[in-house]
Amino acid sequence: MKRLFSVLSIMLLSSSLFAQTITVEEKQLVVTDNDNKTVSYNLNNLGRAVFGSADDEAKTRYLKFIRTWGANIILPLDKVKDISYKKTTKQIAMPSTAPKVGDYYYSDGTWSDGGLISINDDGTNPVWKEVKPAPYGGKEVIGIVAMTDPSRMAEADKAAGFTHGYVISTRFIHDPNNSSVHTGFPFTTVKFSYEAEIPLYLPGAKTAKTWYETNDGLANCLGLLDLCGAERLKQLVPAVYYSLVQPHPQTSSMWFVPSTGQLWDILANLCGDEAAKKLKEWRTVESDATYTCLANLQSDPFEIFNSTLVKVADKDKELLMRDDYDYAQEYPKYQPSDNSAFCKLWTSCFYEEEAVDVFYIGTQRANGTSMFECEPAWNDEDAYCRPILAF
Repeated sequence: MKRLFSVLSIMLLSSSLFAQTITVEEKQLVVTDNDNKTVSYNLNNLGRAVFGSADDEAKTRYLKFIRTWGANIILPLDKVKDISYKKTTKQIAMPSTAPKVGDYYYSDGTWSDGGLISINDDGTNPVWKEVKPAPYGGKEVIGIVAMTDPSRMAEADKAAGFTHGYVISTRFIHDPNNSSVHTGFPFTTVKFSYEAEIPLYLPGAKTAKTWYETNDGLANCLGLLDLCGAERLKQLVPAVYYSLVQPHPQTSSMWFVPSTGQLWDILANLCGDEAAKKLKEWRTVESDATYTCLANLQSDPFEIFNSTLVKVADKDKELLMRDDYDYAQEYPKYQPSDNSAFCKLWTSCFYEEEAVDVFYIGTQRANGTSMFECEPAWNDEDAYCRPILAF
């Protein structure tokens, strides 16, 4: 009898955690390069594929996969060893419990407890379990639930049926063409370049109030795609191009570079109480954010953010990295400096004609403080890109 009761209890618990089952079909293009590295692209919105030649001296041949929406996929054939197609159909049990900040988000569009007990809407006073839960075995963590306030979501995202919030990726966006000219070392950062018309298209966010209120990163990224086309976007704004082509669950939006307001909310929720209080204080400031939103924190927002990933498998994550990480890899004798003790993250908003808005998320320096700042990144600077998706 006790055993029967235990079995029934487990069944009831399972049904309470996963109430709805949906069927999804996944189509992926798996590309292997000459170094045997593989990259997967979501093909659920594939329109057609065509061959072409680049307008360069070598007339490099390429294969272009044209999507019905999102950035096209362009593969230079001289760098491709193998291309395969994968299609699967599966049943997915969706959680019945609402997602919380800090929850693990999986490649099948489900989520599980990340250990948050409570948090205010503005990110202040977060309370976490003493023992952080681990992700479910056998599932791939692709992100962390980072914002769950529908009132702060872009109206277009909600109209598309995404009403839970936003997920921030557990990994950076990488540009395979961005590497050291000296050593060939592949950089972990990506560029956000521009041409004359690009700053005129994207929303400008200069005052702190405008940074906070600008919240439609997906529209920014798709607007750039429409403006540039996939090939120019890949060259000019690889941070956006390589975000849009990443595989994502069928129950979510595509990945995109967050706007200032979206990343503002995410950092308030994932960088600790002190950072959240500063961001709350800055919300209504009507002067230039890059002059007024500068703080030296006693806490370590860099490490607090990384702590949300502590139980995620190494293969599924990249921790925040210091601004001088790539430089240190290229020049082994370089000694890390306090001047680079931060991770610089792209947004999809322009500061002014030749600069993009970025956040500096600092880690502890020799004086015991960590910087936390809104800053401009000037044309052709490198920074880290942490895409988000709506779900």
